[in-house]
Amino acid sequence: MARWAGLPVLFERYRLAGDTLYVKRGLVTTREDRLLLYRVLDVQVRRSLLERLLGLGTVVVYGADATDPVLELKGVRRPHEVADLIQSRAEEARARAGIRGREVYGAFAGEAEHF
Repeated sequence: MARWAGLPVLFERYRLAGDTLYVKRGLVTTREDRLLLYRVLDVQVRRSLLERLLGLGTVVVYGADATDPVLELKGVRRPHEVADLIQSRAEEARARAGIRGREVYGAFAGEAEHF
């Protein structure tokens, strides 16, 4: 988590537990998003010049999730390692569930038709 003078700059916390990625946002009012890792479609790393100087980055997780298809994990230390970890955990979760990538894409397209 990005900090300034020991205090969090972004009121966001990220946690990877089991087969789920948790994103908790807010200070007074909080919101927690969950993304099952088998639903991860792609992972991207973005780094501005300032982030590179500070050793931080933003990990963008694209998922087959109706409520939050794009999760941005901001102010992440070692963002490339985190992105690799999420991607490998997603592949492991799909393998355990016997799901191929195409099935995840197809499931999301089917859900979108109901909106």
